[in-house]
Amino acid sequence: MQGFEYPLSPHIRRHGPAGYDDYASYRDWLRDEFTFRCVFCLHRERWYGRSGTFDIEHFVPTSVDPLGKCEYSNLLYACRTCNVAKTDVLTVPNPCAVAFGDCLRIKMDGEVEALNADGKKLCDVLRLNSASNIEHRSRWMRMLQTLRESNLDLYGEFMAFPTDLPDLRHPRKRVPSNSKPEGTANCYFAQRERGTLPATY
Repeated sequence: MQGFEYPLSPHIRRHGPAGYDDYASYRDWLRDEFTFRCVFCLHRERWYGRSGTFDIEHFVPTSVDPLGKCEYSNLLYACRTCNVAKTDVLTVPNPCAVAFGDCLRIKMDGEVEALNADGKKLCDVLRLNSASNIEHRSRWMRMLQTLRESNLDLYGEFMAFPTDLPDLRHPRKRVPSNSKPEGTANCYFAQRERGTLPATY
């Protein structure tokens, strides 16, 4: 089902900003990095009409490693529901080290199938198969499928990139250091400006 397919390879970071004293300053970098969706459940910013729905997730909690608070490689982008569920758990796999597509598969009824031990841990910790999560996921899947078959324009709106793409090249986004400066030239804002941004993803 398009929109609910886990990646078949680990995430390779496109950006390498560093030096912010406040981890919230990395938000737009992480939005672009993780394609404006939750790394754990795949729900997209585009599907929510209000701010505050997505969080910056510390993969290694700051209670365990305070030095990782503003370390970009320790930061993920997650919906509020998954971020709260994970809390200080250390045992879930890192999407930058493990291909979630090898761990999880979403079935047609909205249930998430664990394909290995890492997948089971993700399901258990994040409560991916709670009754409410399955119901919510199933509703989205059925709606997207219906729109894909009957209203491609509206389907495209739900599957498109957000309109407020951050321009990571902008002087206001300048960071003290950046180990991957080439990433800014290929941010999604720049792709849209060049006319190479896909209509849907």
